[in-house]
Amino acid sequence: MLEETFFGLGQDLELDTHTYIIANCKLEITNPRVRLAGHVVNAQRYENKTRQIKEEVSSFVSSLQRLLPKKKDIIVVEPQRHKITKLCDVHAEAKNTFPKCFVGARLIVLREVLDRVKLVQQYSYGKTRESYRCFSQLIHKEMEPKNTDEGLLVDSAGSATATYKEILEGGYLVRLTTRIKDLVSSDTEIVLEKENDKSVGSVSCSVRDVDPNTLRMVTQWMYKIRPDVCFGTEIGLKPLMYPPTPEISISARYDRPSFTVSSTASKVGFQVCLYKQFSPDLSLSTIITEGCRAGQTTVSLAMHKNYQNGSELKIFVDSQRCGGFTFQRDILFYEPHNEVRVLRLVGSTLIDKQRRVRFGIGFNLDF
Repeated sequence: MLEETFFGLGQDLELDTHTYIIANCKLEITNPRVRLAGHVVNAQRYENKTRQIKEEVSSFVSSLQRLLPKKKDIIVVEPQRHKITKLCDVHAEAKNTFPKCFVGARLIVLREVLDRVKLVQQYSYGKTRESYRCFSQLIHKEMEPKNTDEGLLVDSAGSATATYKEILEGGYLVRLTTRIKDLVSSDTEIVLEKENDKSVGSVSCSVRDVDPNTLRMVTQWMYKIRPDVCFGTEIGLKPLMYPPTPEISISARYDRPSFTVSSTASKVGFQVCLYKQFSPDLSLSTIITEGCRAGQTTVSLAMHKNYQNGSELKIFVDSQRCGGFTFQRDILFYEPHNEVRVLRLVGSTLIDKQRRVRFGIGFNLDF
């Protein structure tokens, strides 16, 4: 240890080619401590304090990360291939390319409580519902999820949705869905579905608030004319309404390996959809809609891009000078015990007809 002590009053001290003036003080240089006029600055104590602060901050961040859901193992399951496209999925590829823009902030938490019981909690600030529709829907239950798991789904608003499935003899599939919003509000639907080699059909009956006057029956049927051409029709009817007025629509679909063309005609309007896939991670779609009542034609374009890091970008513009996009990305947090926590971040931007630019941000947690 090199230790040097200097005393003096108004003396010059040259150390490492630098001159220091020591006046009325005692300077003692001792490695690794420096003492000046009785004040002690301990470098080791400073390092310990810094290390302690870092450990506390790291512990706090780790405790927050443990609140996030774990990353689920990706299980590659070959999707169920239907022999024929269902009528409710005739425009699925083209319309799934469009983003679902929203405004405001939202937090969605999906938690599996039991084997067949799931809890959905949604917290929102501002206007979070889809304020602008990129396209119209001319088919019953067109963009709603079809592969609903059997079980019970409860959300934070107090409503519960129960689904029951059973396969009968002859290949008939029966699906019963009941949604209870409160003590006096409910929706009940029963669907009977049958699929053959060249056709698929379904009959559904729905009742709202246990009121017979709201009974609605919908029949959907799709037939494969050629391996790449399908033709279908839908008939909707309220039998207890007088006079009963059926709602009829006709659809067609042409499939190729890299693109799909589909169309639907009804008394509400006419719609043509074109879907083109340029690569496994890039696709474009165009929807042309003409309303019979308003007589206005709308053309909408959309692009869907997937990135290597799992991010997803969807952009759309239309002839009404509206546009928007959504960007989705999974943020991963790695823990010491080889556990990975995931937080899904969704950003949204919407330009409406008044040329206002509005933003939205969302966080999705899937436990």
